[in-house]
Amino acid sequence: MSGEQQLVLVRHGRTAWNAEGRFQGQADPPLDGIGWDQARRAAVAIRRMAPRAVVSSDLRRAHQTAVMLGAACGLIPTTDRSLREVALGAWEGLDHDEAARRFPAEYSAWRAGADVRRGGGETQAEAGARVAAALIGVLGRAGPNSTVVAVSHGLALQAAMAVLAAHGLVRLDDARPPHLGNAEWIVLPVTLTGRQDREDAA
Repeated sequence: MSGEQQLVLVRHGRTAWNAEGRFQGQADPPLDGIGWDQARRAAVAIRRMAPRAVVSSDLRRAHQTAVMLGAACGLIPTTDRSLREVALGAWEGLDHDEAARRFPAEYSAWRAGADVRRGGGETQAEAGARVAAALIGVLGRAGPNSTVVAVSHGLALQAAMAVLAAHGLVRLDDARPPHLGNAEWIVLPVTLTGRQDREDAA
């Protein structure tokens, strides 16, 4: 249909901290060797979608993934710090055992499903609102009949999808947005019913 847009959300490739099970948050480890390979494979697939723009978080693991995608698509990615992962404050760099020892109450609440502000950072809902607003702006700048690729982080993207769906901008197959694996992506058609919300927020 004329004017339709497509939003491709991509999680960054693997880092050494992913492999070690460390909480990354807004810390800045780079891709590891497997992460670079994952980004290359994602680039081959996403190139076929002929995106008009690639935007990423300014954290290295996301930007490195975006550079690989952009090179395959003939595009230079832009960066936006609003697409960063959920800030985890003093949890960043810790593994699960360390977090449980240092922050037992927070860790227990988080494991029970509470959206807590871990380590003095931000909640996942707060990050979702931040990332969703940035994505709405990117879509507005890209214009109709466009595919936009956004490279971000697992928790932030999951939370942003919930916000976008709640505003009728995208439709999800499941009630709960997926948590993407490293270098995984999801293609979301932007719905006409959400267009006015998008224009009002831009």
